[in-house]
Amino acid sequence: MTVVDGRSLRRMRNKDAAADAILDLLLEGAGAPTAQQVAERSGVSLRSIFRLFEDVEGLHAAAIQRQAGRIGALLTDVPTDGPLDSRITAFVDGRARVWEAIAPVRRHAIRLAATSPVIAGELARTRRFFRKQLRVLFAAEVADDDELLDAVEAAASWESWDLLRNGHGLSRPGAVRVVARTLRALLDKES
Repeated sequence: MTVVDGRSLRRMRNKDAAADAILDLLLEGAGAPTAQQVAERSGVSLRSIFRLFEDVEGLHAAAIQRQAGRIGALLTDVPTDGPLDSRITAFVDGRARVWEAIAPVRRHAIRLAATSPVIAGELARTRRFFRKQLRVLFAAEVADDDELLDAVEAAASWESWDLLRNGHGLSRPGAVRVVARTLRALLDKES
């Protein structure tokens, strides 16, 4: 059993508070939270923020870990059997919940990915996770057709969702309908 002393516990709480502050600021529309904003929001002194993390990448890693904890409950399993239309509906509803929840944080992560190996690695890991989910969920329809899987992945991606919601100004239900319609057109071999 590991015993955590008060100082270590306080350090862990302060790291979590700083990571939560970044995520909350992003969700509230702060384009790129400053260290001062993070300190004010978290209640952790600016000096302590710089002592808690070796570098910006350490802060990014902590925020990624906190974000994963926040959205974990949204990642529900979709049954892999049953009619295609039911699977598409369940899948798109689930992805819509995730995409809506992560949108501001995801936009910021994409901006930082070019200069942050930690963030770039996490974006790549989540892309692999979501691609694997598609391959499993639509195994019968995709089989070994990687080109079809690429098309399905593009249609179901966060980037497509963001285009529909922000580029085209669709409501959430409208974006859900467009993504579901696109997936049906790609996957329904009967049409």
